Amino acid sequence: MKGLSSLEMFCSLMCLPNPVSQKAHDRINAKIADISEGLANASMKKAAAEEKIIDGTVNSVVVSGDGTWKTRGHTSLIGVCAFIGADCGKVLDMEIMPLLLQRM
Repeated sequence: MKGLSSLEMFCSLMCLPNPVSQKAHDRINAKIADISEGLANASMKKAAAEEKIIDGTVNSVVVSGDGTWKTRGHTSLIGVCAFIGADCGKVLDMEIMPLLLQRM
């Protein structure tokens, strides 16, 4: 269960009035996703600039990569990869990898 149905179940269990409609729920989630993506991108851009300053380079930095799959056993259709600055220890970039990229 997820999305609006989970919110409806929670409100029911807590004796709260029904939440918003599906259309309003989708609009709110889209806005949250847009703002979250913007903040994440700004944070990663700032971390990359910080890594360049610490590393003392202009065009290259040392990174460590890490990734995970949505489910165990690498049977998932979705994976996530992140690159972390070696000196600042912050995420410099991340990518969600759908099925097409995983088979390469």
